[in-house]
Amino acid sequence: MESTQYGGEDLDGPGNIVAEAFAFRLLVRHLRGVSDKAANIDIMGSAGLCRNCVAKWYHAGTHASGQGVSYDDALEYVYGESYGSWKKRYQRPATPEQLEKFEATKSWHARHEKSVDAWASGFKKVSVSTPADPCCYDDETSAASRIPKRAALPGARLRLGVLTVSDRAAAGTYDDASGPAVIDEVRRVAPVDRIDSTIVPDDLEAIKAILLEWAPDHNLVLTTGGTGFGPRDVTPEATSQVLEKQAPGIIDIVHARALSDADHADSLLSRAVAGVRGSCVIVNLPGRPEAARRNLAALMPTLSKAVAMVDPPSALPPVA
Repeated sequence: MESTQYGGEDLDGPGNIVAEAFAFRLLVRHLRGVSDKAANIDIMGSAGLCRNCVAKWYHAGTHASGQGVSYDDALEYVYGESYGSWKKRYQRPATPEQLEKFEATKSWHARHEKSVDAWASGFKKVSVSTPADPCCYDDETSAASRIPKRAALPGARLRLGVLTVSDRAAAGTYDDASGPAVIDEVRRVAPVDRIDSTIVPDDLEAIKAILLEWAPDHNLVLTTGGTGFGPRDVTPEATSQVLEKQAPGIIDIVHARALSDADHADSLLSRAVAGVRGSCVIVNLPGRPEAARRNLAALMPTLSKAVAMVDPPSALPPVA
């Protein structure tokens, strides 16, 4: 009879315990070796299991074989150090994309029952106090509840302009990835009626020309690139010459996040500015796609509210 829980009756016999243990040790060694590269939530979203799953199975196995180590000891065996220490070194806040994938694949994630029916010959049914689902989180909050929805309102329907500032992209020597990343992030969390995008080189007058052209017809313009310390990084200077009112608090949101998370520390080196021209909010974002997306995810609730303030006709009623 086929065992649906473990993938077939070919695993129900005595098997080669030594070979299986050898394979398990290699798996644990591999997981320890990629602690800085493969996050638990990524493995869970791709394979339906994570390091915690492996620790739970090891914990159950020690009880089935008569050893009965604690779950904390099982975690330390798999992680190569205490779970708390590992989290401080390697675990980072999940991105919206990771959370969405986690939730989308949840139906086939590994399950962990308190009563484990050890199927291999020579083992017994055991009841162990291993924490149940979900894996990858320290609490039982659904991943879905942590996926950012549409920006907190009052918000607005957006007429969006996305300006990529890059000499190489403007020259066609590499494909622009930042502009599309910014557009995807905005569309994920807010209603958009219009989108215009273009690429200009790192040239102050070229940047100003697009901002001045777009401001009357758009209520949100986002630039990406040219905010660093390089000799041709002039996006903040061009933007400042176009703005009628500065809004430094918008950039402070990014800085606050950088101060609380080492992974975002590079944001402190950005010279980005933000503000308003007429009924248009203009904000500088970094040139790297992931950095631009990450900063924008933090900013969208505030930007949506700012647009509603400067462009009242676009304002939406609050969404429950």
